[in-house]
Amino acid sequence: MKRKLLKYELMATSRLYLPLYLVMVVFALLGRLSLWRLPWQLHTSKDALGLGSISFGLSVGEAGLKGQILGTVVTVIMTLYGLVVLGALVVHFIITLQRFWKNLMGDEGYLMFTLPVSTGDILWAKAICAFLWGIATTLMVAAAILLLIWHPLAIGAVREELAKVTPDTWTLIGQMARNILPPVLRVMLVAELLVNGFGDLFLLYASMAMGHTVKRHKVLASLGAYAAIVTVIGMAASLLMGAFLPAFAASVPDLELFSSTPELLLFSRHMGDFLTGTWAIVLVLDLATAAGCFFLARYLLRTQLNLE
Repeated sequence: MKRKLLKYELMATSRLYLPLYLVMVVFALLGRLSLWRLPWQLHTSKDALGLGSISFGLSVGEAGLKGQILGTVVTVIMTLYGLVVLGALVVHFIITLQRFWKNLMGDEGYLMFTLPVSTGDILWAKAICAFLWGIATTLMVAAAILLLIWHPLAIGAVREELAKVTPDTWTLIGQMARNILPPVLRVMLVAELLVNGFGDLFLLYASMAMGHTVKRHKVLASLGAYAAIVTVIGMAASLLMGAFLPAFAASVPDLELFSSTPELLLFSRHMGDFLTGTWAIVLVLDLATAAGCFFLARYLLRTQLNLE
């Protein structure tokens, strides 16, 4: 029954997300096609330190009325493209809120809470579905942006700059990267991605469940509950970071602009230790937040929910 519940939730939300993704792809293609024949100009320059920078310029390349019309069309398409791409994340957030509020605390709640599944299973089904669609939406936004900005000039410029890096420099970069991101930190970052993603969802669910316990102004009460919980979490994070970060940071040596290889490697090792300790605190705090909000939302939906 748990799998069926998750399957139903994915099927129900796919009717909302798939059209959104189709609109994103259409506008990304329109934006790409509208810029396909327009002349791009590539400019490279170096700053005082000798570091290269790349910038692009775009011009319509047509004079008179035809150029004005073409420029207007391109501007309108690009504006709509930007609104659709940025709006996709907003729409995902709205769908997440709507599905929980309408499906559990509206008229549909009478049916949902008669299903032979626990309240916790219902919460997990909602959260897993929203988490998966959040990842899919983020990937779609990234793909839409890459589809538009990809250009042979940009690829060629990047390859040219990378070709200037010597093998010894690449070796040093690799060693520093492994020191800064040790295996335990990589595992912690993956765990943080999952814990933080579900924690944010359970925070929203707990806030809406708290707001729904009042008789009037449920939306305002939900916003107030969300602000209160976030404030408490922020204060706890500040206390923990203030207590532990100075000790972690004390072990990181100062680094000059032009340092030797041993100094760079020593700095990267200490920086890896510092980041590991910092993310350990963040992970513990987010794990406690996720668990607390989950149990709070489950308790309120079990005992305090009023569907009248």
